Amino acid sequence: MDFDITKIRNDFPSLKQKFNNKPIIYFDSACVTLRPQRVIEAIKEYYTNFPGCHIRTSHKFGQRTTERYNRAREKNRKFINAKNVSEIIFVRNTTEAINLIANSLPFREGDIVLTTEMEHNSNFLPWQVLSRKKKFIHQIIPLNKDLTFNLEEFKKRLNEKVRLISVFHTSNVMGYTLPASEIIELAHKYGALVLLDGAQSISHQKIDVQKLDVDFFVFSFHKMLGPSGMGVCYGKQALLEEMPQFLIGGETITDAYQDSFIPAELPAKFEAGLQDYAGALGAEAAIEYLEQIGESNIKNQEYILNSLLTEKILNLPADITILGPRDPKLRGNIVNFIIKDIDSLALAQLLDETNNIMTRAGMHCAHPWFNTYKLPPSLRVSTYFYNTEGEAEIFIQTLEKIIKYFR
Repeated sequence: MDFDITKIRNDFPSLKQKFNNKPIIYFDSACVTLRPQRVIEAIKEYYTNFPGCHIRTSHKFGQRTTERYNRAREKNRKFINAKNVSEIIFVRNTTEAINLIANSLPFREGDIVLTTEMEHNSNFLPWQVLSRKKKFIHQIIPLNKDLTFNLEEFKKRLNEKVRLISVFHTSNVMGYTLPASEIIELAHKYGALVLLDGAQSISHQKIDVQKLDVDFFVFSFHKMLGPSGMGVCYGKQALLEEMPQFLIGGETITDAYQDSFIPAELPAKFEAGLQDYAGALGAEAAIEYLEQIGESNIKNQEYILNSLLTEKILNLPADITILGPRDPKLRGNIVNFIIKDIDSLALAQLLDETNNIMTRAGMHCAHPWFNTYKLPPSLRVSTYFYNTEGEAEIFIQTLEKIIKYFR
């Protein structure tokens, strides 16, 4: 499609708001993306037109809900090119998906789970906690000095005891994308499985799980124009069939007795209780919108913005460190930085109060990495295709004024 930024921005109701007679500048899409009107309408459609539950009921609302829920699952299958629709498990978010796998995948005492040192807490803490309970070993792979992936160190860690490599696909701290194909190919040579946390990659690049040959791929829709409380856990069918259930109850069984039960087939096996049908419809609409925008348009706009921001930030009159590789091409939509002697939390608040510039300050749910290297909270600017160069310029001008104020 033609990339008409004005038309695109009109699709997002939240961008039309003003505070103190100034428009908002939303630079926090790595946390939550904004939602287009199409997604909002899809969510409303369920609650307005057929607010029933799937499978359990045979009335018209139930039939319609079942039809649309199944259609949404098929849309997700096609979107990541899963082989079978039963490999798409609907969950609340990436965090739940990782915990589902962590609690269901069979581990033997002495097995090794590898993660990088910069994982999101959701892909770090489950392995830390469960390693004590299940007696597997959680090993941490250090990154290179520029925070790119240390492939040589990874090769040294691989052996027949490694059961799983669970790593981010794209980092929420710096926007860097791992060499996933190489990691997966090397892991499989040793019989190890690979889980990719795709929360930050799914909305910025085309994902083909069969081409990657990844064993598990997980993501959340609130980071890809969709509703919160909706995500996907993809797993190869053979692995999902072997894994025991994590949550058990409604929909996860076909029959039950006082002393036993018969588990449901995939995907219902892992979808306990009443599901988020409105969320599934919203997810389907989000995928359709992303496909309409196109991967090349998304990447191009993000690169334009990241290049501009990187150049201008490094030329400001302050001691500034950007986290991750210097090349903006390697940091996707994220510019995350620390300004010496300026508190990032106060900086984020001032940006919001002065010019409605919404950013994220903190440790970005990567506390183990920040604490290991004794780093202060950073300020993360995360753009998306609906952001403009004009917004980036206003951010730089405002940031410069604040820096001069602190000096």
